[in-house]
Amino acid sequence: MIGNDIIDLRAAATESRIDRKGFLEKLFLPEEIRMIREAATPAIFTWLLWSCKEAVYKIVHRNTRERRYAPQRFSCQVEQDVTSTGCYNGIVLYNQHTYCYQSFITDHCIHTYAAENPRLIQHAAVFTKQAAGENYADFMQEVLSLQELFYKDDNGIPYILHREDGRSMPVSVSHHGKYCGIVKLKDFGKYPL
Repeated sequence: MIGNDIIDLRAAATESRIDRKGFLEKLFLPEEIRMIREAATPAIFTWLLWSCKEAVYKIVHRNTRERRYAPQRFSCQVEQDVTSTGCYNGIVLYNQHTYCYQSFITDHCIHTYAAENPRLIQHAAVFTKQAAGENYADFMQEVLSLQELFYKDDNGIPYILHREDGRSMPVSVSHHGKYCGIVKLKDFGKYPL
């Protein structure tokens, strides 16, 4: 399974006060708070860790169908920090499972995608675009082939349906502020989930 999260940094700066008393303690573990406070840009590092938790939460929700607000149950580890390219890699631990993630940071947004195993990360097709509000339908059409149809199941979980043979594959869609992120597998049906 795959998941993703996108953070519009300008919107996050105006919508949330991360310096408010108790904010970090409510969402992050002590080690994560230490990493945030030691970061060169604590606000960006806060949103980086949050996007990692959210991307993995989408995988967990897809697997369990349970909606549970428990950000401290997700433990983020940054294994590689390649700040010159704006790329971060690492893992998120949740309920005795390890998920890997990759994040890209620009001046305007953070886009993180996660998977249950590194093989899926390597075969993920990642799309990021500035899109108007929550209207990502046009962007979705750009991402999908003519044989692919986007839909959500009864639980609101997104999938791609292959029109020719009826196969279905997970897709992850995220939007925040002016940005939309979509992650799907590069080869439809080739990689077991």
